Amino acid sequence: MNRKAIVVAVIIAAMSTAGVAGSADNSASPSYFEGVWSGQWDMGSRTKQDVTVTIGEKNQKGYHKTTYDYGFVTSATGGMIPPGSFVIYGKEQDGVFIASFNNKEGAKRTLTLQKFKEDEVKARYDIWGSITSSQRPYYDAILKRK
Repeated sequence: MNRKAIVVAVIIAAMSTAGVAGSADNSASPSYFEGVWSGQWDMGSRTKQDVTVTIGEKNQKGYHKTTYDYGFVTSATGGMIPPGSFVIYGKEQDGVFIASFNNKEGAKRTLTLQKFKEDEVKARYDIWGSITSSQRPYYDAILKRK
């Protein structure tokens, strides 16, 4: 009878240790960046564009589903850009949230958020590849948590 009690105690101890290790691997604490962030890109020449970035929970691969919504704006080349929305996936690394994607033409774009103040982040939208002389290679903004 004592032998069975010892075996059960060892199994329970092993299960509780595995449970603690498993919880450390699957952190339930949310990222600072999860939530809805909004503001305006400074596009130069007194032009601003509304932007809202919604960052979801981290999936099992460590990525956050991110919805990027942007408002109507006149582009640097004079054309009208209608509002739109798309979904990308980003990852938090060293206290910075980064999401990279390719636009319809295949040019790389990167969205970076970095904690600035409580409920505010510094945001940067980098444009990679060739640009026109009237375009800027990046846009900056301070986004606030909604």
